[in-house]
Amino acid sequence: MASLPPREFTGAVRDWCAAHGLIPRDAAPGAAGRRTRIVVGVSGGPDSLALLQALHELSGPLGLSLHVAHLDHGLRRGSAADAAFTAARARALGWPCTTGRTAVAALARRRRISLEEAGRLARYSFFHRVATRGGYRLVAVGHTRDDQAETVLMRLMRGASMSGLAGIAPRRGLIDPLARAATRGSAVEVIRPLLARSRGEVEAFLRLRRLTPRRDPSNTCPDFLRNRIRRELIPYLERRYNPAVRAALARAGEVLAEEDGLLEAGALAALKRVTRGRGVPGLDLRGLARLPVATRRRVLRLAAVGAGTDLNRLTQPHLDALVRLTGAGAGETHLPGLRATAGGRVLRLRRVH
Repeated sequence: MASLPPREFTGAVRDWCAAHGLIPRDAAPGAAGRRTRIVVGVSGGPDSLALLQALHELSGPLGLSLHVAHLDHGLRRGSAADAAFTAARARALGWPCTTGRTAVAALARRRRISLEEAGRLARYSFFHRVATRGGYRLVAVGHTRDDQAETVLMRLMRGASMSGLAGIAPRRGLIDPLARAATRGSAVEVIRPLLARSRGEVEAFLRLRRLTPRRDPSNTCPDFLRNRIRRELIPYLERRYNPAVRAALARAGEVLAEEDGLLEAGALAALKRVTRGRGVPGLDLRGLARLPVATRRRVLRLAAVGAGTDLNRLTQPHLDALVRLTGAGAGETHLPGLRATAGGRVLRLRRVH
């Protein structure tokens, strides 16, 4: 579908939120004390501007109270104008707005990560802080079906597991990725109300609402892998192989996410069975060895994320090294931000700085 009338667009967003439980059903329209409070991450670009507009239009029917959040990455001239644009749009709709600024380039150098990754960490850290300080438990971001397709293809090229190929989840718990493990916090979730909508539908919705978004030149920069996939690889696949490849990739991600969720539940139960001790808990090596390798790999990934590693930096070779370590029963290996040691029938995962 190339475009949807505004009411159908917001209706589709509402139905997606209901189908995936993104917004609690007990929100009481008109009852301020029970309104569902949501931080909305807005860059000023098309996707996030459409997200803000759609949630604003649904705020009455669904009993929503919004708080706009914008982070300036400090990467280009004129970025301050994006913050001013976002704040002005929030005021026009009658919602509060918090803006911030992070030197993303310095963060990337300090952590030895890409600008893309540093920007992602900075954004989610900022959104988490805005949410926790204001008592909000939901953070809405503007990922679309096109983002889903690009993510699935990008991760496939990198050799991701099923969990990685499941792509972007409609909802997921959020911790502050830049805080120390002891202060990361919890009880905040990221929701993605536009995940079933295409970029074409978003642009059409904005035109019909006569809204002009900001355009970030970095979204066309070929230095970033996602941009090359978006502007070169996917159009090539559409021309030569499947004109509906975006929808096919997004649907594959949805199916894998459903199946991954079932396997994840089993892995969580297995993790509880093999966890031993308090403080820095250990994993029973004998218990791990009895698990099928596929389950053991998932258990180790869950344990590593729980111990503080960054899931987006945890690769298949890291997990393979952990599996080998559990088989050897002694030794150590390193993960992003963690050291794994095996000995005395226990595997321990400790943070390193």
